[in-house]
Amino acid sequence: MSFLIIKKRPLVSVPLVLVGFLVLAGGCLDVRDFEGSWAGAIVAEEAVRQGFGASVKVDPLVLADVDLVKLSATLTTSDGKFQASTLQRVTRFTADTMASMSFDTSPVRSYLHYAPPSAESGGCNAMVLISLFGDEHVEVRIIRGNDLFGVFSLKRQ
Repeated sequence: MSFLIIKKRPLVSVPLVLVGFLVLAGGCLDVRDFEGSWAGAIVAEEAVRQGFGASVKVDPLVLADVDLVKLSATLTTSDGKFQASTLQRVTRFTADTMASMSFDTSPVRSYLHYAPPSAESGGCNAMVLISLFGDEHVEVRIIRGNDLFGVFSLKRQ
């Protein structure tokens, strides 16, 4: 009786794995780098804009204490709907796969908050989705029922 012994070889060599890890680590982005003041215009296309004028801007969105789980933020829009509104975090969002969801381009991380409107504009809180991108821009989506919807592309001030 004879047995055929097959020696298993690893699919990937250890040096190759080490090189791959070093390349990926070099490209990592520290989300704390997004702390600071951001501003930018709304996407003017009517298909993704409701309740905001075509010239409305977020000015500013101030981000602080940014990490992979949470961030602190205040939001002001040029139309007065939000005036230094302190965003309230949806705490369970970071445990959901939606926190790392991607759009046309992949964000580094996304955060879900609620923003109280300014006293002058009234109404209920709006949902605010903040997405951080590796090319140094931030996207903000403001959603409140069917009366407010806006996508804003922000750059560092």
